[in-house]
Amino acid sequence: MERFLTVDEVPDAHKEPFVLTGYRPPHRPWRYYLMSIFSLHNETLNVWTHLVTCIYVLYMLNTYCDEVDYTDGVSGKLFIFYGISNFTLHFLSSCAHLLYSRSVAASHIAFSFDYMGIAFYLFNGSLSQCYTSSEPSFAYAVHPWYPWMAILFSCMYMMASAHSHVRYRRGDPKRALIQVCSFGTTYLLGTLPIIHRILSDVYNESVDDVTWMHVRHILLLVISGFFYASETPQRYFPGMCDVIGHGHQIFHVVGSASLLTQMQAIFADLQNRGHLDLVRPTDLSITTYYVVLLLSYGLIAFVVVRKALSIK
Repeated sequence: MERFLTVDEVPDAHKEPFVLTGYRPPHRPWRYYLMSIFSLHNETLNVWTHLVTCIYVLYMLNTYCDEVDYTDGVSGKLFIFYGISNFTLHFLSSCAHLLYSRSVAASHIAFSFDYMGIAFYLFNGSLSQCYTSSEPSFAYAVHPWYPWMAILFSCMYMMASAHSHVRYRRGDPKRALIQVCSFGTTYLLGTLPIIHRILSDVYNESVDDVTWMHVRHILLLVISGFFYASETPQRYFPGMCDVIGHGHQIFHVVGSASLLTQMQAIFADLQNRGHLDLVRPTDLSITTYYVVLLLSYGLIAFVVVRKALSIK
């Protein structure tokens, strides 16, 4: 494999702030980028951190399926969908980081599907936390409009992030602001059931181990967001963290730890809170949610792909 490039030798769309070396050359055959997973460049760890995690998510799902009958009850089905979305997020992220260097259009398309994976996770996390992990009073208060709000916010996140990726280059504060704000509002909606539960448990002095797991999940995600938005530590050591140690790699590791913690917490709630009188959507409602959601994703992806292919 030929040498990797410096930041001055790649298109602006591929440049990472404060990352000066380790870029793969564009316009090579797809096989080149697939095989680059075994080379050490500035995206290698971004690919492997999420690839290993998505394999571990499959292992967790298989283990959990041996312990619980998921064919009985809506909460079990929602957990399966959540696990699939957790896997999808990590898999699409790995693919995006592996393949985007081929061209500017490939970069926009790859990361648009990456954002779709994140949006899908946010939607499924919202439903699982509302109908499995929340207090009964919260679920009754927000049903049935909550899933539709989750669909709307999820699609808005995908739309905003994909648009900002096409419109602004990496490192532009406007792109970071749009992506962080759209993710933050969607994540906040999905986490409202947990925030309400934490406050209720603190007020009633009944905080248990699973509630603390939810707290750890939230704190880890906030920490990962800091590394994503701040370009730390490469901001202070330009060129020294190009291959190992730059902020996006730390964001991947801490973010994955957060999502795995969340998955463990939701599964624990599935085991321990099944007796609670939680309102839950019907199978027909769930089918409707996913049909509307996936059609919306398809429409957004179609628009973004057309826009990306039109860029010269």
